[in-house]
Amino acid sequence: MAGGAKTEEGPPKGPRQRSRVRYERRRDEVVAAAAHVFAQRGFHATTIDDLIEATGLQRGGLYHYMSSKDDLLGEIHRRLMEPLLAEVERIDVESHDPTTAIRLIGHALAENLRDYNDEMIVFLHEWRRIRDHPEWEEIRRGRRDLEHVIERTLRRGVIQGAFEIPDMRLAVLALLGMFNHAHQWFRPDGRVTADELADAFIDIFLNGIQSD
Repeated sequence: MAGGAKTEEGPPKGPRQRSRVRYERRRDEVVAAAAHVFAQRGFHATTIDDLIEATGLQRGGLYHYMSSKDDLLGEIHRRLMEPLLAEVERIDVESHDPTTAIRLIGHALAENLRDYNDEMIVFLHEWRRIRDHPEWEEIRRGRRDLEHVIERTLRRGVIQGAFEIPDMRLAVLALLGMFNHAHQWFRPDGRVTADELADAFIDIFLNGIQSD
């Protein structure tokens, strides 16, 4: 930036920017409503009329925010992954020891499961439907980025002598699998909170990889 001047982002300026912000906010609401219906009724059983009822839009208004039901699956994944990846990358750049970083990542995964429970249920049930779509490469890239952060953290632990991990790939998949599988029984208002889930899972995981 010329002269090293620092600028602060304020509210959107101009009618075009404000219109774009309103559109993105409303689209996010549409995607969240669709995720809830898909999670409750199943993707295949949900009709366009169901989505119209859930979003409060007319048919033309609904298609203003989506091109098809399949298109909504990609948007559901975006809504699920973007906040999680941002939080995990923030943890990655902070100066935590590997054990603390893994615990924080576990809490990020559990909070994502809590806050985007419908999106998690839908995506893990329906991802195969869109794996041949053009946006699938972006979805894979986001998931690889998440795995790479976890792997870097675990490798730091091995280098520092905190962890013993014979198979790094299996360790990464094991950690993610614990949280991904939990969508089948975890409910945000259930008897186990997201924090309790995170601590229990991370205790089990760390007990398997910590050096004696």
